[in-house]
Amino acid sequence: MPKIAKIEITSLEYILEAGKGYGNARGVNNRRNCSLIKVTTDEGVTGLGDAAGPLGVIREYVKLLTPIFTGRSLYDFDMVASEIRNRMYHFGSQGHFIAALGGINIAVFDAMGKTLNLPVHDLLGGRNPRKLACYATTGYFTDNPKAGIAAQLSALPKDMFAGVKIKIGASVASDVQRVREAREAIGDDMLLMVDYNGNYTVDIALESMRAIAPFNIQWCEEPLPPHDVAGYAELRSRSPIRLSAGEAHSGAPEFKQMIEARALDIVQPPLTGGGGFSEMKTVVQLAAMNNLRVSLPCWGSAIALNAAIHFAASIPTWPHTDHSPYPMLVEYDVGNNPLRDELVTNAVKPANGEIPIPAGAGLGLQLNEGTVSKYTVG
Repeated sequence: MPKIAKIEITSLEYILEAGKGYGNARGVNNRRNCSLIKVTTDEGVTGLGDAAGPLGVIREYVKLLTPIFTGRSLYDFDMVASEIRNRMYHFGSQGHFIAALGGINIAVFDAMGKTLNLPVHDLLGGRNPRKLACYATTGYFTDNPKAGIAAQLSALPKDMFAGVKIKIGASVASDVQRVREAREAIGDDMLLMVDYNGNYTVDIALESMRAIAPFNIQWCEEPLPPHDVAGYAELRSRSPIRLSAGEAHSGAPEFKQMIEARALDIVQPPLTGGGGFSEMKTVVQLAAMNNLRVSLPCWGSAIALNAAIHFAASIPTWPHTDHSPYPMLVEYDVGNNPLRDELVTNAVKPANGEIPIPAGAGLGLQLNEGTVSKYTVG
């Protein structure tokens, strides 16, 4: 029985040039990072994971958790995680503590897959025979007049994606203008989603949704801050457009609150920030029991992307029918990010509106050590 011999973490960061950051309603992000977690068994098998959050914070949490996992069976993650939560209950069941625990969980599943020569989706329940539809996240706020929303979308290869998600949330007038430009750029056939990044109150979000509804919006993502469960429930009952959220949530208890409040139409479980495969599988089961759709968010490294794809591939079709009106979608950020494109030598690329499922055991990753060395910090 393989045991965990060691857990290592390497902080990776790519800093974008001034004026080339990714803006949303909350501000501009000029950094892309990855907390590269490596689990090694006593048989020499390695598994890779990633945890979303500030690099220093995640690093310290992983260091705290490492001695508790070391020496335990590779297959005992849930047992060890339960012990940790019982012992460290004061850390809570959410936030960066759960993200770090989830990063280890992803690495453990990768190592299990390699040990058993199975892809991760088989360990999670199998592979759904359907193809995985994929949408592009783009249309960021920018202070570069040559890189506005129209320019960003016109540069997008339309046949690569089933839909597009853009950033809005600066004001109602701005929302309408950005959505109009986006719809003109992509035409009427592609799905169009919008992301507010939690910047509005219920009244302003409702005003915005009513104003952009004529442009055929598939969903409005995170119109409110993640803690406003009652606000989401109220907004959902009045909105002319579907609501989605989850990227800013972590741990099954947070999602349980949102789901039981009937606050969402589409649940978005974030693997690297939410707690890994084990935690987010519970969330997907909660969504299915409440007859809610699921979409996989991913704004991160190649590890995060492969994990999201395997997870999506393992989810049964819901509603269970051959005639589901809309496909489950996997997010693919098209921004400049070498930690997605160069971190592995076999990066996954969308095509024809779909994203392929990585081949090989585990997550199917082939780490590029040169890229790791190039972007290591701290």
